[in-house]
Amino acid sequence: MIETYPIVDGKPFPTLFWLTCVRASKAIGALVAAGHLRRLSERLLEDEEFAAAYAAADRDYVARRDALYRLDDGGGIGGGPADRVKCLHANYAHHLVCECNPVGAWTAEQIGDVHRPPPCVS
Repeated sequence: MIETYPIVDGKPFPTLFWLTCVRASKAIGALVAAGHLRRLSERLLEDEEFAAAYAAADRDYVARRDALYRLDDGGGIGGGPADRVKCLHANYAHHLVCECNPVGAWTAEQIGDVHRPPPCVS
């Protein structure tokens, strides 16, 4: 995972944490393909505790990004709105940084230990 600056080639880039692990990216892609973005967004509407934790994670993400460069209209995690899940990859990467993101934690539980030897790249 890498941290990116919020401006790339002179344009706003709201994705602060970029997932680089090939195994994690592939496993998370399978979750997205299975429809979990929609299911997690629905959970935000149904589960007040989960929604409150996600809102706090979104504020943490924006604060970290704003500490580097304030984007007036950069959105939240992965550039998305705080009331739905836009990108599991960005949520998981944020979870690796702060362990405060419930969507990232859920994703970590689903994909298991992808950060094991041998390394993804040599």
